Amino acid sequence: MDKKIIASLIGSVLLAFTLTYSLPILYAIFVEQYFYAVAIFSAPAILTAAISMALYSYGRGHRRRLPVTESALSMLLIYPVIAVLGMVPFLVTGYLSPIDAFLETVSDVTSAGLGLMPNDAPYVLRIWQSTLMWFGSLIFLAILVTLMPEVGGSFGLSMTLQGGQLFSPLFGQMNAMVKRMIKTYTGLTLVSFTLFKLAGLNFFDALLMAMRCISTGGGKFFPGVGNAYVEYAAAVSMLLACGNFLLYYRLIQTLPPPRRNEKIKFFQRVKNYVKRFRQNLFDNVKIFFKNSEVKTCTLIILFSVIFILFAVLLRGHTVDVELALRYALFHTVSFLSTTGLTLEISNVHDFDKFVVFLMAVFGGCMGSVTGGLKMMRVLVLFKSAAAEVTRTMHPHMLTSVRVNDNAVPRETVGRITAFFFLSCFTLFLCAAVLSFMEPKFSEAVAMAAVCLTNVGCLPELIDANNFLHLSDVGKIFCAVILVVGRVEIFALLIFIAGFNSKQRLVRS
Repeated sequence: MDKKIIASLIGSVLLAFTLTYSLPILYAIFVEQYFYAVAIFSAPAILTAAISMALYSYGRGHRRRLPVTESALSMLLIYPVIAVLGMVPFLVTGYLSPIDAFLETVSDVTSAGLGLMPNDAPYVLRIWQSTLMWFGSLIFLAILVTLMPEVGGSFGLSMTLQGGQLFSPLFGQMNAMVKRMIKTYTGLTLVSFTLFKLAGLNFFDALLMAMRCISTGGGKFFPGVGNAYVEYAAAVSMLLACGNFLLYYRLIQTLPPPRRNEKIKFFQRVKNYVKRFRQNLFDNVKIFFKNSEVKTCTLIILFSVIFILFAVLLRGHTVDVELALRYALFHTVSFLSTTGLTLEISNVHDFDKFVVFLMAVFGGCMGSVTGGLKMMRVLVLFKSAAAEVTRTMHPHMLTSVRVNDNAVPRETVGRITAFFFLSCFTLFLCAAVLSFMEPKFSEAVAMAAVCLTNVGCLPELIDANNFLHLSDVGKIFCAVILVVGRVEIFALLIFIAGFNSKQRLVRS
């Protein structure tokens, strides 16, 4: 195993992670004049920078191509390493015990947002919590376009190649893809921030909500509950987070103006650009909504909203159609994006719980930062089942699973089916382990689902107190599940398989 590659990757991530300490430090200096917080965040920032430089220095001279086993191990190590360093502010302030601080940090960087921090915690810790969520999802996007195609492209991720993207295990091309994702992710965060500002939130509340919604981190922080504009801004932001970021980039990159041509007059250049912009925008809208995954996601959101809307109206909780529609849309998008934000609604019906739980299991599009199975895999599973039924009724008919007018290879269909089985098996295995650690079996299943889908907390099924009441061993186990759920189970299995095969080669 090439340890230098792993050290170089983790060192690069930690070097970027060092910059995240700047936001709470600047807030503590210029807004609250809370100089104790400056020391709390400055010390781990210096430590993180020193560790990152040491790892990066050790990793010099590594191979330019990234092997599969090293990719899988890097995916598994990145989040725990960030969590160990990121838990320091929670720990030093005394609001959380060491184990609780570690679990809280892991849940933040994996975008689960369990919300273990008490409500009376200072605002600067809320900023740090939001920053961890935002950075954790940014790292997931970087993994998505660099390490994950090498490790798990055959489990459905490779189908995003149809979006015109080129994945490669070579470091030069990996860096180019990461830069594209940073631009797209930052741009969507700015759009979300603008929506929250227009909805009436102050600067920092708008920034924190944008970071939490675009990263699908969620948590218990939600200023402006009851304000229709804030809730609609959150719904739109979470809906953006459900989409395929690779597809977003492909659509956005065609909109900027072409390079300046001195031979063409200024007004003619403007006229040509406006004409090109309108045509490209129209074409991009058609490409976006012709995408099979986008259409499936849109239909699922539509039917879910209709079901919850009629269920709320029929139960007589409210006669306000707009309020019921907002409630249905908000919770559908919140749990489909695995953000897990909830409105203050009493007497939640079991039907509503079932629908939002189903949304959390489905997740967003394949190239998104959401958790869950991902919509592309759900689409392939349903089409595969329909093809099998057709093949059974007509044995001589040639059938194939098609997505975006392209045939999905049988190997990919089989591996997605295997991935679905592994996910279900892992869910019940984790629930069985947690059931030994005090919770009831129903609570254990909900806790395992929360950790594996990174959805945060399900309303009236599970909340932060369920995790706080676990034993220390149970909390560490939940932290492990959170990481496995974020990088997906096949990363762990491929690392174990690759490590065992190398051990056999060494022995022989």
